[in-house]
Amino acid sequence: MLCCCCCCCCFYCLSVAAAVGTACWRFLFTLLLFFLSFLCFSTISLVISKGCNFVLYRMSLVHHFFHVKGGVTTNTAKNNTGSSESGTAAETIHVAVQGCCHGELDHIYAACAAHEKATGRRIEFVVCCGDFQAVRDEADLRSMAVPQKYCVLGDFSAYYRREKHAPYLTLFVGGNHEGSDWLATECYGGFLAPNIYYIGHSGAVIVDDRVTIAGLSGIFKGHDYARPYPSRPFHASEAAKRSAYHVRRIEVEKLRAFSQALERMRQPASSLVTASMAAPSASPSRCAGEFPHIDLFLSHDWPAGITKYGDETQLLRYKPFFEEDIRHGALGNPHTMPLLRAVKPRYWLAAHLHCQFEATIPHHDVENDAAAAGVPRATKFLALDKCSKGKGFIDFIDVRVSRGAHPTTEKNREQTAREQRRVVHHPLWLEVLRETHGFLTSNNNEWSADSCALLRLTPDELRHRGIWLPASSTASVLEALVLPPAPLQRPPRGEDARRRTHASAL
Repeated sequence: MLCCCCCCCCFYCLSVAAAVGTACWRFLFTLLLFFLSFLCFSTISLVISKGCNFVLYRMSLVHHFFHVKGGVTTNTAKNNTGSSESGTAAETIHVAVQGCCHGELDHIYAACAAHEKATGRRIEFVVCCGDFQAVRDEADLRSMAVPQKYCVLGDFSAYYRREKHAPYLTLFVGGNHEGSDWLATECYGGFLAPNIYYIGHSGAVIVDDRVTIAGLSGIFKGHDYARPYPSRPFHASEAAKRSAYHVRRIEVEKLRAFSQALERMRQPASSLVTASMAAPSASPSRCAGEFPHIDLFLSHDWPAGITKYGDETQLLRYKPFFEEDIRHGALGNPHTMPLLRAVKPRYWLAAHLHCQFEATIPHHDVENDAAAAGVPRATKFLALDKCSKGKGFIDFIDVRVSRGAHPTTEKNREQTAREQRRVVHHPLWLEVLRETHGFLTSNNNEWSADSCALLRLTPDELRHRGIWLPASSTASVLEALVLPPAPLQRPPRGEDARRRTHASAL
């Protein structure tokens, strides 16, 4: 509009200048014409500059989607199956990744359905990277740390009451805006509603007998990292309510021990496996050795230092107030970058900072044998925005999974689908829980990953260690491992009846 006005003014000035006969008037109108032309040129330049920055930013996201994350185009859509690096049969599954949920499940599921309709691709499951806000009722709101204007029931309550059913299997980790009391009760993981699974304060599960997902809930605060969890109920004080979602040392150490056990398990096998090595299992044909690496790792916080592996300059254009934290290495959790390098997942997915960011972290220490076993030579990092902003809150990735040596075929998979849950605890993770249960609440220095008893076992023993336990609730884990509830896991007074009702319904 401004350009059109300038052009009209210029045309008018030229007409008047031609009509005026004196040189003086012609000179004055020429100056006016020059001024208006300069204004017009400056305005157009500013608009183009701003527009180019926005277009380049969006193009960078498109570039990352197709070339970094393995998005599907007309050239790649036909190549959804193939061989893994080890030469075993492999396939690609389509997974929806959500940033901060903030209780807007209906919006997320609608976006997934629209994506399926537009692309013709089936989403296997949805993962959410925190601030899920699994709030059942007004009582749960008391333990959720949010400003008063956001202290409202979200969509989850309808799924909990079974008024709605989640159309996709949904797995999530906790953030810093959660009903912390309930999540503490289920800190070893559990279904909070049909088809909606909380991975736990930390956890590792196998989905659909082929994808291993690990996760870490909460955000990092240095003053709470080595402290015990606060006493429950958390809503008794504002300090306890906020301390409850801070990452504890014991959770990171458990994941470190698990990753080291996987690494040891991947070492060459001996030719003999004795029967005494195997632990009781609901299905003897299944063992930890069939799931030797982690495909997806979920966290709410970013690993500190992750910005150095992506477009940090573009991130600072969008979030300039990150600059000081980045300079001091304080943007994110300083303990999860070493964990990322140890775990080496295919994808590390996060949220919390309400922006979209991608990076690729190379693993130069991955040898050919490890790569053949499925360990990636690089981890792809993806952080997404919050749901309420409408853009950048959800994305879709292709995850290459190997069926390995498991005898399950499509036919008997369909036959057993009604009998088995889609989510199963990783057998070695259960062994880590068994060993660390007594240190959970105290979070002291008496136990660390380096002292983990699992690491004294041989690779063959690790492959056949543990039990095959379908995921249900933290109570079912404690029962299977013959462990008493830790103080952190005991429900507040008056909650027992509600918990029993919930468990029986699931």
